[in-house]
Amino acid sequence: MHKVAPRKAPTESAVLTHVMLDMYGLDPAALNDADRIGEILTGAAAAASLHPLAEPAIYRYPKQGLTVFLPIRESHFAIHTYPEHGYASADIVSCALAERANRARDFVVNRLGARHVESKIVYRGFLEDNES
Repeated sequence: MHKVAPRKAPTESAVLTHVMLDMYGLDPAALNDADRIGEILTGAAAAASLHPLAEPAIYRYPKQGLTVFLPIRESHFAIHTYPEHGYASADIVSCALAERANRARDFVVNRLGARHVESKIVYRGFLEDNES
């Protein structure tokens, strides 16, 4: 009788870990502070031992709110702020170990001081399942 080898856990076989964050109850002034949001993303990369490729790219919306993007060697971080709702969404995408993406997530959540957080992790790119 043949034994079937156990499948690898998603954290071992995925190409990318994508952490999606919805953060509520945030300080509107902080969500409009481009320097602070950029520093948070850069700090999150350092906390997770990931490597920024450039300074954060910042787009300020005409009335309020920001989109801040940080390219990292391992992929990217992005955050979109909605001060009028005390809300921000963030994406942490990394080809490094999932544990490192989770450290980056924790850094962002702690620095922004969210009252409520919804977080989802999606493992992407299972190449060995799709190789021909």
